[in-house]
Amino acid sequence: MYIRCSSEYRALMANRKQHTIFVLCPDDAPPSGGIRRMYRHVDVLNAHGFDARLVHQKRPFRCRWFENSTRVEYFDEMRLRLSDFLVIAEVLGPRIHEIGRGIRTVIFNQNAYYTFRKYSIDPSDMVCSYKSREVVACIAVSEDNCDYLRYAFPELSVHRLHNSVDPAIFYPRVKQPRICFMPRKHADEAAQVLNIAKFRGLLGGFSVAPIDGASELETARILGESAVFLSFGYPEGCALPPMEAMASGCITIGYHGNGCREYLRSPYAYPIETGDIIGFAKCVEAVLGEWRAEASRLNEMTRVASEFIRGEYSIEREEADIVGIWERIFQG
Repeated sequence: MYIRCSSEYRALMANRKQHTIFVLCPDDAPPSGGIRRMYRHVDVLNAHGFDARLVHQKRPFRCRWFENSTRVEYFDEMRLRLSDFLVIAEVLGPRIHEIGRGIRTVIFNQNAYYTFRKYSIDPSDMVCSYKSREVVACIAVSEDNCDYLRYAFPELSVHRLHNSVDPAIFYPRVKQPRICFMPRKHADEAAQVLNIAKFRGLLGGFSVAPIDGASELETARILGESAVFLSFGYPEGCALPPMEAMASGCITIGYHGNGCREYLRSPYAYPIETGDIIGFAKCVEAVLGEWRAEASRLNEMTRVASEFIRGEYSIEREEADIVGIWERIFQG
């Protein structure tokens, strides 16, 4: 029995090594959750016996805002074989498939609402990577985004991947009267909500901390010490910042952006419909009032929310998803 299992294991590992998976990654230095997930994807694949490489455009670029030893190579040294796979982000437009003409391509779609950026609305223009012979599968990061892609492209093979939050990095710390947010998306709407709160006299004793350009560890420290996190991102695939905020014990208020609806919801957080500035401001006012008067219910809420995120979006689940997805792609 042991020999049979060992031979099966060796055969499985050998099959995983037959194909090299090249993950094309933008040369973006500022912190980006999507790029962080691409690095993570390659790390998990290599840890489980696959041959995976992250590909940047220009040497010697590598992301430095989080710790990594990811296997990186560069576009000019990439040598594709017909047995290999090319993984490309969704944001490159209708001709993604032309990057690796004749090579099996997987689109790593981290925000389905960006799918048709750079597409024409001309009814006669039918160029579409998702319908090309090169694209054999698509990976999406929320049920909402899977539904979007399956409806738009009924014949497309769509695989769901659960992102993870590292509990060794994002965890609750001693809380301070601080409101934090990330201004990278819709900073104008953040300014509206915060100024309404300020001029209604609600921010007395609270500080406001924009998280912009911070390293992963610095972001985790700010979230862990902040009482409240405001999320202004939309539309979303399955955004990491509010997920990380909830894992860090923040009272999280904000737009679910459709893709985050599965976790940014009651009883774990305060979801706000996109663009409802006054509704957002009223929720902030109610939360700050309760936090000042009696925070025990909110403390329990954040404890439960942190446990929910750690369970639903665990590192183990993400790893199992990645391995399972690629086993199915290889078989397909």
